[in-house]
Amino acid sequence: MKHLIQEMLDLTRAEQIDVQYPYEITNVNEVVRRVVSDLAMVHPDFKIQLDEDDLPDDTEIQMYHGHLEQLLVILIDNGIKYSTDRKQINVSAGVTKKEVSIMVQDFGEGISPEDQKKIFNRFYRVDKARTREKGGNGLGLSIAQKLVDSYKGEISVESVEGQGSQFKMVFPVLSKKRAAKLRKIEAEKHKNDVPDGILK
Repeated sequence: MKHLIQEMLDLTRAEQIDVQYPYEITNVNEVVRRVVSDLAMVHPDFKIQLDEDDLPDDTEIQMYHGHLEQLLVILIDNGIKYSTDRKQINVSAGVTKKEVSIMVQDFGEGISPEDQKKIFNRFYRVDKARTREKGGNGLGLSIAQKLVDSYKGEISVESVEGQGSQFKMVFPVLSKKRAAKLRKIEAEKHKNDVPDGILK
């Protein structure tokens, strides 16, 4: 119940992004590397591979870093939960002129075409008995979609039953000009937040 309440709170917060984090900037490489490294330590029985050859080190998106971390954890954790014999998760990231794409691939049970249409709905679980066994409440992907939508991104899935699933997130790339403008706004905001008499 505690876990369910926390997920419900996360879902509510995911619907209020614009109010809370309008000017946040995140370096995609740093977050992806950190999350993959952390989860590889937590799940030593899994091979979690990262391919970011097509992602320049300075790639940024307009997002609070904690939310990108949360998205990656949801997708990688789901992949681990529904893996079968092949204990491997592939994470890849790349960029075009306008978009950053991040993919999480597992080699597990897969999802039927009918279930693929519903998996982002609140409380929807592909196999209710098995999900309950694995500790899921059916809210992770709903939270993920709300977060992605709030940052003007897209999330999708491709899956083959018995072979595995690939989740893909796409976000607008933050231009250098726009990033500089956001940093200036954020700096001004913090400057104004400092009470009189306190050294900056």
